[in-house]
Amino acid sequence: MIRYLTSILLLAVLPVCGQNLVPNGSFERSMKPVKSRYAGSIEQASPWFTAGLGSPDLIVQDDVPYGKQQAFEGQQFAGIVLYDAENPQFREYLEVRLNRALQPSEEVCVRLSVSAADRSYFFTDELGIALSDDSLRVKDWNSIIRTPELKTAKYSPIADTSSTWKELSFTYIARGGEQFLTMGNFRSDASTLIQPNDQTQYMRIAYVYIDQVFVGSCKPETAGEINPEFNAPPSNSEVLPAGRMHVPTLVTPNGDGFNDVFYIEGLPRYSRLIIRNKKGEEVYRTDNYRNDWDGTGNPQGTYQYELVLPDGNRIDGPLDVVRRKNK
Repeated sequence: MIRYLTSILLLAVLPVCGQNLVPNGSFERSMKPVKSRYAGSIEQASPWFTAGLGSPDLIVQDDVPYGKQQAFEGQQFAGIVLYDAENPQFREYLEVRLNRALQPSEEVCVRLSVSAADRSYFFTDELGIALSDDSLRVKDWNSIIRTPELKTAKYSPIADTSSTWKELSFTYIARGGEQFLTMGNFRSDASTLIQPNDQTQYMRIAYVYIDQVFVGSCKPETAGEINPEFNAPPSNSEVLPAGRMHVPTLVTPNGDGFNDVFYIEGLPRYSRLIIRNKKGEEVYRTDNYRNDWDGTGNPQGTYQYELVLPDGNRIDGPLDVVRRKNK
C-alpha cells in the first residue's frame, strides 16, 4: 500500500527546494514554435505527453484559448480539459517521466501553479496528481479511473480566473519506484462536481491552465497554517488545531462506554473510511464517517483501516476489534 504522511493535517510550508525531478516543468522548452490555438501540441514540450487520446495544449501566453493568462514566468504553459458535457467520460491528461524513480520513504515536495480559464463553461474540483511506477497511458478518450496519490480539495472547485496563478503545494512520502507523474480528472462523470461559469461558451467544458510543476526534496521552515487549496474541507467542516486529531487502534464494543466505537478525535467532516479484514475484503465503507463503526457483524480480530481526509490525503493502519465481556 502506498505510504502517506500520517500527520493529522498536512501543513503549509515554505520549502527549501532541491533539484526539480520534473523535466521541463515550466513547459518553456519546445521543439519548434508553438501555435497554441491548435490542439494537441503538448508533445512539443518534450518529454511531456498525453496519457490518453485527448489533446492537452501547449499554450503561448499571447495566444491563449478560453481567456487571457500570462505564464507564471517565461512565455508558455499547459492547458487541459477536466470535463466535457458533450462527450461522456472524455478527459485530457498530462504525463511526464521523472528524472529518476522515487526512493522508499523518500519525502518530496510536490508543487504546481493552476488557474481556471476565464471562459471555461464549468469549474470543477479534485484536480488529481498520480505518481506511479508505470505510465498510465491508455489508447482511448475515456477517464482513467483510479485514486490519485494527490488531489485538490473536494467541493472546492478551481475557480479563480484572475491572471494570478495559485500555487498548490504539499508533501508526499513515496513507497518507492514512482517515476511517472500524471495530472487530470481521475473520476467518472457521475462523481465529478461541476459548477457553471460562462454559459455563453459553445464548448461545455471545464478547462484549467497549469504551469511550474515541481517534484523534489524540501524541508519545512515554517508550519502551522493549513494549506488553503489542498487541505480545505467543505465550508461546514470543523478544522481543529493540528495535533488534536487522534486515530485509535482498538475497538472494544461491549457497551461499557470505553472504545465501544472507532472514535477519531478531531475528525473533519466528509472523511472517507474504508475497513478491510485480513483477506483484504472491504467490510465497511462510507464517504462521510460519523465516528459510529463498532464492528457489528464482523468477528473479533485485526482489521486494516484506510482514512481519506477531505484534502485527499490518507492515513492507514491496523485496527483490533476485541469483544470483551463486562464483569
